[in-house]
Amino acid sequence: MKHFIYFILACMIFSCTKQSTFVADPQNNQLPQYSESGKNIGGVLFNDTTWRSNVNISGLSGNYLSGFWIISSLSGDSTIIIFNGKHSYNSISFVDTLPSIPLNFFVVIKGLKIENQDSLLKLNNKTFNIDGNKNYIAFTYSYNNFSFQKNSESLGSIIFNKVQKISSITIGNGTTNNPIITPFIVSGHFNFTISGANKYNIRDGRFDMVTQWRTNLVITQ
Repeated sequence: MKHFIYFILACMIFSCTKQSTFVADPQNNQLPQYSESGKNIGGVLFNDTTWRSNVNISGLSGNYLSGFWIISSLSGDSTIIIFNGKHSYNSISFVDTLPSIPLNFFVVIKGLKIENQDSLLKLNNKTFNIDGNKNYIAFTYSYNNFSFQKNSESLGSIIFNKVQKISSITIGNGTTNNPIITPFIVSGHFNFTISGANKYNIRDGRFDMVTQWRTNLVITQ
């Protein structure tokens, strides 16, 4: 009976944090088609090269390894949206073709606080403008999710077109050490420019991600 319960729990974990599903955009087959079904994928044109964010999950443990993160602090004043991914060397090569270049985007939104998992719903149909001061974007070629610097010469916007709570799936029994966790689907678009010594044009971005508390939704004190 114990093994059967573990099997059911494993199935639930994989059903709400599944691997990326790529469906090509008819207008650009190197980018994923925009969707709102939790395909766990994002894509954008980075100076006309293709960038894609992919979710990777350990096949044995079901642990979420990389892809998309929402990090918010109860005592802080901002929320960070992180897209981990990689981009191609040039505009004619597919991002799946090795070698490719690791590249991570960080979107910092001041005044946005995610207090609990249901607070994600406040993002639904919400647009945040990037002005390089209050809200800004940064990127790094490192896989270190906490190593980036503010870029005051960034402009653009991120749009959360749709945020959905998957109420049919829950994990946990509601006790202190095993709270009830419900996955959410977060879908939207983004476009940014970064000026300075080098200019970066980040356009036609789209994402369709599953997020859940204690996995890739991190709420700190």
